[in-house]
Amino acid sequence: MFLSVTADKSIAQQRRIALMTGVGVFSVLAVSLLLGSLILQFFGIGVAALKIAGFLFVATIAWAMMTKTGSILPTKNSGSPAIVPLAMPVVAGPGAIALVIAFAKENPALTDYLWGLVIVLASAVATAVIFFFAPYLAKALGPAGMEIFQKLFGLILLAICVDQILTSMPSIWPGLAGTS
Repeated sequence: MFLSVTADKSIAQQRRIALMTGVGVFSVLAVSLLLGSLILQFFGIGVAALKIAGFLFVATIAWAMMTKTGSILPTKNSGSPAIVPLAMPVVAGPGAIALVIAFAKENPALTDYLWGLVIVLASAVATAVIFFFAPYLAKALGPAGMEIFQKLFGLILLAICVDQILTSMPSIWPGLAGTS
Protein backbone atom coordinates (compact mmCIF):
# COMPACT_ATOMS: atom_id res chain seq x y z
CA MET A 1 0.00 0.00 0.00
CA PHE A 2 2.80 2.37 0.90
CA LEU A 3 4.53 1.76 -2.41
CA SER A 4 1.37 2.24 -4.45
CA VAL A 5 0.69 5.71 -3.02
CA THR A 6 4.34 6.82 -3.15
CA ALA A 7 5.21 5.40 -6.58
CA ASP A 8 5.72 8.87 -8.08
CA LYS A 9 7.95 10.05 -5.20
CA SER A 10 11.74 9.98 -4.90
CA ILE A 11 13.43 7.70 -2.35
CA ALA A 12 14.08 10.73 -0.10
CA GLN A 13 10.41 11.73 -0.28
CA GLN A 14 9.36 8.14 0.45
CA ARG A 15 11.57 8.11 3.55
CA ARG A 16 10.08 11.37 4.79
CA ILE A 17 6.56 10.06 4.17
CA ALA A 18 7.45 6.87 6.07
CA LEU A 19 8.63 8.86 9.09
CA MET A 20 5.63 11.22 9.00
CA THR A 21 3.30 8.23 8.76
CA GLY A 22 4.83 6.90 11.98
CA VAL A 23 4.15 10.24 13.68
CA GLY A 24 0.59 10.21 12.36
CA VAL A 25 -0.01 6.64 13.55
CA PHE A 26 1.25 7.52 17.03
CA SER A 27 -0.93 10.64 17.19
CA VAL A 28 -4.14 8.93 16.08
CA LEU A 29 -3.70 5.89 18.32
CA ALA A 30 -2.55 7.88 21.37
CA VAL A 31 -5.60 10.16 21.13
CA SER A 32 -7.80 7.08 20.68
CA LEU A 33 -6.24 5.45 23.72
CA LEU A 34 -6.68 8.49 25.93
CA LEU A 35 -9.99 9.91 24.67
CA GLY A 36 -11.63 7.11 22.67
CA SER A 37 -13.96 5.92 25.41
CA LEU A 38 -15.28 9.44 25.91
CA ILE A 39 -15.84 9.86 22.18
CA LEU A 40 -17.71 6.55 21.95
CA GLN A 41 -19.77 7.47 25.01
CA PHE A 42 -20.66 10.84 23.47
CA PHE A 43 -21.95 9.16 20.28
CA GLY A 44 -23.50 6.20 22.11
CA ILE A 45 -21.43 3.62 20.25
CA GLY A 46 -20.34 0.36 21.85
CA VAL A 47 -16.83 -1.03 21.51
CA ALA A 48 -18.12 -4.21 19.84
CA ALA A 49 -19.96 -2.19 17.17
CA LEU A 50 -16.85 -0.09 16.55
CA LYS A 51 -14.70 -3.22 16.27
CA ILE A 52 -17.07 -4.83 13.78
CA ALA A 53 -17.32 -1.65 11.70
CA GLY A 54 -13.56 -1.14 11.81
CA PHE A 55 -12.73 -4.67 10.78
CA LEU A 56 -15.33 -4.59 7.99
CA PHE A 57 -13.53 -1.53 6.63
CA VAL A 58 -10.12 -3.20 6.92
CA ALA A 59 -11.61 -6.31 5.28
CA THR A 60 -12.42 -4.21 2.18
CA ILE A 61 -8.75 -3.28 1.92
CA ALA A 62 -7.71 -6.91 2.41
CA TRP A 63 -10.16 -8.01 -0.28
CA ALA A 64 -8.76 -5.39 -2.66
CA MET A 65 -5.23 -6.63 -1.92
CA MET A 66 -6.24 -10.08 -3.11
CA THR A 67 -8.37 -9.16 -6.10
CA LYS A 68 -7.10 -5.91 -7.63
CA THR A 69 -3.95 -4.75 -9.29
CA GLY A 70 -2.60 -1.24 -9.02
CA SER A 71 -3.84 1.07 -6.27
CA ILE A 72 -5.84 -0.74 -3.62
CA LEU A 73 -6.61 2.16 -1.32
CA PRO A 74 -10.16 3.43 -1.04
CA THR A 75 -8.97 7.01 -0.46
CA LYS A 76 -6.18 9.14 -1.85
CA ASN A 77 -5.39 12.85 -1.70
CA SER A 78 -3.36 15.21 -3.82
CA GLY A 79 -0.91 16.21 -1.06
CA SER A 80 1.37 14.02 1.00
CA PRO A 81 -0.13 10.59 1.62
CA ALA A 82 1.59 10.33 5.04
CA ILE A 83 -1.47 11.15 7.13
CA VAL A 84 -4.30 10.35 4.71
CA PRO A 85 -4.48 7.59 3.61
CA LEU A 86 -1.40 5.89 5.14
CA ALA A 87 -1.53 6.82 8.84
CA MET A 88 -5.31 6.91 8.73
CA PRO A 89 -7.21 4.87 7.65
CA VAL A 90 -4.66 2.26 6.51
CA VAL A 91 -2.51 1.72 9.63
CA ALA A 92 -4.37 3.58 12.36
CA GLY A 93 -7.76 2.91 10.88
CA PRO A 94 -11.03 1.85 12.43
CA GLY A 95 -9.75 -1.62 13.34
CA ALA A 96 -6.68 -0.35 15.18
CA ILE A 97 -8.62 2.48 16.81
CA ALA A 98 -11.26 0.02 18.01
CA LEU A 99 -8.60 -2.25 19.50
CA VAL A 100 -6.91 0.65 21.31
CA ILE A 101 -10.21 1.90 22.71
CA ALA A 102 -11.17 -1.62 23.79
CA PHE A 103 -7.77 -1.97 25.50
CA ALA A 104 -8.33 1.30 27.37
CA LYS A 105 -11.83 0.29 28.48
CA GLU A 106 -10.67 -3.13 29.69
CA ASN A 107 -7.49 -1.78 31.37
CA PRO A 108 -8.36 1.50 33.12
CA ALA A 109 -5.36 1.81 35.49
CA LEU A 110 -2.77 4.53 34.90
CA THR A 111 -0.02 1.93 34.42
CA ASP A 112 -2.19 0.25 31.78
CA TYR A 113 -2.49 3.54 29.91
CA LEU A 114 1.28 4.00 30.10
CA TRP A 115 1.81 0.48 28.71
CA GLY A 116 -0.77 1.28 26.05
CA LEU A 117 1.23 4.34 25.02
CA VAL A 118 4.40 2.22 24.88
CA ILE A 119 2.62 -0.28 22.62
CA VAL A 120 1.28 2.54 20.43
CA LEU A 121 4.78 4.04 20.18
CA ALA A 122 6.26 0.65 19.25
CA SER A 123 3.60 0.21 16.57
CA ALA A 124 4.29 3.68 15.15
CA VAL A 125 8.06 3.07 15.08
CA ALA A 126 7.57 -0.34 13.46
CA THR A 127 5.33 1.23 10.82
CA ALA A 128 7.89 3.94 10.04
CA VAL A 129 10.73 1.41 9.80
CA ILE A 130 8.77 -0.98 7.57
CA PHE A 131 7.65 1.83 5.27
CA PHE A 132 11.17 3.31 5.29
CA PHE A 133 12.61 0.07 3.91
CA ALA A 134 9.65 -0.86 1.67
CA PRO A 135 11.30 0.40 -1.55
CA TYR A 136 14.27 -1.91 -0.91
CA LEU A 137 11.98 -4.88 -0.28
CA ALA A 138 10.08 -4.15 -3.49
CA LYS A 139 13.32 -4.01 -5.44
CA ALA A 140 14.51 -7.31 -3.93
CA LEU A 141 11.21 -9.12 -4.57
CA GLY A 142 10.52 -7.69 -8.01
CA PRO A 143 7.04 -7.19 -9.49
CA ALA A 144 6.03 -10.87 -9.37
CA GLY A 145 7.25 -11.28 -5.78
CA MET A 146 5.41 -8.14 -4.69
CA GLU A 147 2.21 -9.42 -6.31
CA ILE A 148 2.49 -12.71 -4.39
CA PHE A 149 3.39 -10.84 -1.18
CA GLN A 150 0.36 -8.56 -1.55
CA LYS A 151 -2.07 -11.42 -2.19
CA LEU A 152 -0.72 -13.55 0.66
CA PHE A 153 -0.89 -10.74 3.20
CA GLY A 154 -4.31 -9.71 1.89
CA LEU A 155 -5.55 -13.22 2.71
CA ILE A 156 -3.97 -13.15 6.17
CA LEU A 157 -5.40 -9.70 6.87
CA LEU A 158 -8.87 -10.80 5.72
CA ALA A 159 -8.70 -13.88 7.96
CA ILE A 160 -7.78 -11.68 10.95
CA CYS A 161 -10.72 -9.39 10.17
CA VAL A 162 -13.20 -12.27 9.91
CA ASP A 163 -11.90 -13.75 13.17
CA GLN A 164 -12.23 -10.43 15.01
CA ILE A 165 -15.73 -9.82 13.63
CA LEU A 166 -16.85 -13.29 14.69
CA THR A 167 -15.31 -12.78 18.13
CA SER A 168 -17.13 -9.44 18.57
CA MET A 169 -20.57 -10.54 17.38
CA PRO A 170 -21.66 -12.50 20.49
CA SER A 171 -21.29 -9.38 22.64
CA ILE A 172 -23.94 -7.70 20.45
CA TRP A 173 -26.02 -10.83 19.86
CA PRO A 174 -25.52 -13.11 22.88
CA GLY A 175 -27.48 -15.89 21.14
CA LEU A 176 -24.52 -16.36 18.81
CA ALA A 177 -22.29 -17.41 21.71
CA GLY A 178 -23.54 -20.96 21.34
CA THR A 179 -23.99 -21.65 25.03
CA SER A 180 -25.61 -25.04 25.18
